[in-house]
Amino acid sequence: MVLIEYPESYAIVRLSPEDEVPAWAIHGRFTSITRTPEELSVICPEHSVPSIQRAERGWYLFGCKGPFSFDTVGVLSELTTILSDANIPMLAVATYDTDYILMRNQAAARRAFQKAGHEIIFVNSSQGDCTEK
Repeated sequence: MVLIEYPESYAIVRLSPEDEVPAWAIHGRFTSITRTPEELSVICPEHSVPSIQRAERGWYLFGCKGPFSFDTVGVLSELTTILSDANIPMLAVATYDTDYILMRNQAAARRAFQKAGHEIIFVNSSQGDCTEK
């Protein structure tokens, strides 16, 4: 599998379920906004989150190079098993086309994925182009 490694750090923010989506939450290369009866959860670039906002900061993103059919089985299972075996906590996010995984130890995750035989493509933050790593 080909994984895309994104260079910028992300923050995970928990807001009240009644809150409006903040303006700072909608910018960046990757943003995930999920509302449940218990919370409004925002994942966005760390630099977008105001310093006074309570947040879990310092998360890094890997995405699966997709798209994948909805019939595809085991993508997240394989990747989460690799991280679990390497004792790396993670958070998974699925979209229509593909899956993403966030973790705090980016270098250890990269090594674990490569050891398991996955190709890593690195996204350059300034130009947005990809290079193999």
